[in-house]
Amino acid sequence: MNKVLLIGWDAADWKIIHPLIEAGEMPNLERFIGDGVMGNLATLYPVLSPMLWTSIATGKRAHKHGIHGFSEPDPASGGARPVTNLGRKVRALWNMLQLHGYQSNVVGWWPSNPVEPISGAMVSDHYQDAPKDHQKPWPLRPGTVHPPRLDEALAEFRVRPRLIRKRIAACSR
Repeated sequence: MNKVLLIGWDAADWKIIHPLIEAGEMPNLERFIGDGVMGNLATLYPVLSPMLWTSIATGKRAHKHGIHGFSEPDPASGGARPVTNLGRKVRALWNMLQLHGYQSNVVGWWPSNPVEPISGAMVSDHYQDAPKDHQKPWPLRPGTVHPPRLDEALAEFRVRPRLIRKRIAACSR
């Protein structure tokens, strides 16, 4: 059975990436491109990431799929909340594949919180959200990973943002 890997990189620019690949700084991406295909995508306007990513996942424009930006109405409070996938009105690619007996693994798609019970695995775009106080515990929030049996194993792979800065500083010495 053929497998497909779709990598989306928000705000990526080939003008920056190609020189990094040529300098040997991105060997894994170079291998992906060498073994597959790459290209530029035309965008829709306004350029709002949640809307665009949902258009990619559904093949529909915002007026049909229902995701219009970074926030959405909150039915519980009557106010606004950060965008979720609950406002999506149509099936995404992983839903369509499941209807035809295929599995999907979806990681960090925007917006994918709360995760959907798909055939395969889903890790939401809220997986990396860390508490501001780095001393506080950091349990995975419900609805971040499907199936839930993966919660414990995947929680170990998260890195607190302040540790990334320390690692970058150590590498640049």
